[in-house]
Amino acid sequence: MESLRNLLGDEWIKQEVLSADPEHLLGRWHKKNPDNPFTRYADDLAGFILKGGVKCDLARLATKLKSEFVETLVEMGYAVFLAKQGFQVTMEPTAPEAGPGLLAVRGSEYYVEVRKVGLDEASAAADLATQDVFNRLCSRPSRYGVLISMTDEYAAHSRQLKQAVNTVVTVLEDLTKRHVRKATLYYYGAGKHTLHEGDEAQPHFDYADGKKLAAQLEEFEHLKAAHFIARFDDSGNENDHTPVAVHPLGEHPYQVKPSETHLRLREILQKKSKQLPKASRGIIVLDITDLAKLMVDEETIMNAVYGDLQVIIKMPSDGEDFQWADMNRKTNGFFLKTTRVSAVVVETASIADDVFSVNREVFPTNNPQATVLTTEELKALGTIAEDLENLCAEKSITP
Repeated sequence: MESLRNLLGDEWIKQEVLSADPEHLLGRWHKKNPDNPFTRYADDLAGFILKGGVKCDLARLATKLKSEFVETLVEMGYAVFLAKQGFQVTMEPTAPEAGPGLLAVRGSEYYVEVRKVGLDEASAAADLATQDVFNRLCSRPSRYGVLISMTDEYAAHSRQLKQAVNTVVTVLEDLTKRHVRKATLYYYGAGKHTLHEGDEAQPHFDYADGKKLAAQLEEFEHLKAAHFIARFDDSGNENDHTPVAVHPLGEHPYQVKPSETHLRLREILQKKSKQLPKASRGIIVLDITDLAKLMVDEETIMNAVYGDLQVIIKMPSDGEDFQWADMNRKTNGFFLKTTRVSAVVVETASIADDVFSVNREVFPTNNPQATVLTTEELKALGTIAEDLENLCAEKSITP
């Protein structure tokens, strides 16, 4: 941590990193493993900047690292990446006035805004609740795996969640004693639950018997009303812990709600674009590492920047064969609403083989009124997303 010591100060490192119970992320990583890949990555970035590889106000950078470490590290990471690509990079070129996070010059000027995207409030709350369930259940020896489905009313550290998990523990102990292979717990509140043993199956309604059908429908509606469901499955082995998985239920558990992550990303991009000069070579970098739990894929990004994918069906006229229209995108994508942005770079960080690495994928604008970049320019920003090289300046652009 020689470079981090030089940048952040010896005294701060002693208090925030080397203390017995550190709160700063650098300290937590150091406590886990003094020679960890995350700290090495941060130290390498700091070293490159201290040697003059990137222009910046070092005192201001140190302050940001102490208070907004992860967000600042993402910005440092992209600044160093660009510098190694041959750009002259300045961090916060208009400070103390508001403006873009980076200015990169390589022939032309490129203005860069960087944003680390965390989970939204609802997803973050669900993540905390999941962790609370893990803390309460996973350490218990058990033969069973447990899949829990619950609505957001079962919040982390809440009385409702604690009571529900206590019921799961009680049922788990009972199933173990009676050697039940599979069971499903439908929980409604303190002291109110229904336990079905055996495999879950779709109900078979008896339409020939009115009374029986009414009772079956009543039970079916009762089960649907459960906002906390735990499914138990005997693994056949005695384990030193209880494998647990948790997934959220919507307000109406049997109604699938479409993901709106692309709408949130689109909103973030629109806000970030306002920090860039008009009609510039503007670049927005989104770090979506924290969204891995939401399984954000390339199509989510495409929907955000190029517009929602839609399929139009052509109804056949008399005597004609049925035909499908080509898929296309609505004109509600981010790029078509701005001329300030030439490309969006989406990055994800990972650790593999004790090495911290960042993958950067470039999505060029499809707005012909914006400053369209060449293939060479786009490749200097990261790896061009598959099948999008046709959006470079050398090719024709179709909105």
